[in-house]
Amino acid sequence: MPPDDDHRHCKVCGRVCAPGSETCSRACAEEREDRARSRRNYTLLLYGSIALVLLVFVARYL
Repeated sequence: MPPDDDHRHCKVCGRVCAPGSETCSRACAEEREDRARSRRNYTLLLYGSIALVLLVFVARYL
């Protein structure tokens, strides 16, 4: 049985937002995009660093 007051909470600040949206305001949407971009950049930097270290080790033994 579904609840009578079907609502969602903002993924950034936790306030109640409209059904169908994941954030309550444009500021929270921008904050969420900034966090996703930062996480993506960190992941790319991490994988790039690992690839560089592996390349150095492989080149050393050739």
